[in-house]
Amino acid sequence: MKIPPMEECEALMAEFEVPEHIRKHTEEVRKVSNFLAKKISSNGKKIDLGLVDRASLMHDFLKMHCIKNNCRHALEAGKVMAGRGYAEFGEVLKLHGLEEVNNFDSKTCLEAKIVWYADKRVNHGGIVSLKARYDYLKQRYGSMGEQKLREILSTEKSAFGVEKEILGLAKVKSDFGGLK
Repeated sequence: MKIPPMEECEALMAEFEVPEHIRKHTEEVRKVSNFLAKKISSNGKKIDLGLVDRASLMHDFLKMHCIKNNCRHALEAGKVMAGRGYAEFGEVLKLHGLEEVNNFDSKTCLEAKIVWYADKRVNHGGIVSLKARYDYLKQRYGSMGEQKLREILSTEKSAFGVEKEILGLAKVKSDFGGLK
């Protein structure tokens, strides 16, 4: 898989004017993703560490763009990356949307699952439990309407299934062994 070099990632973040608070969030997601991917790799599972690193860095680069332009940032990221010659990489980015977890199966690449999970474990730049993140999502976005609340609730069981899978492969507890 062709993965964009760091310089191109930085250029895209500048082009799409990624604000500092989103950069901080993505750096924290990147830290968690890389920690989990390295643990999983050290336990003998084949994993593309470079893909995890870059996908976690780039997963939200269109968040503000899509807030301003009323689009879905995960899907839009896939389109932008495909247009830049990184179609497969873009497919991984498309999988980090909250509802995507309901479509995960044995064919879903592990790297995408790691990025999805790490993203859901980081809230406002800090690591939180999956339960705390879901409590936040329900409070913050569930109040937007019944449909949004149903969407969030529909992903909760699958989310905890992904958590069990990732933590099992990494052989770590949900506190990540004190990762700060």
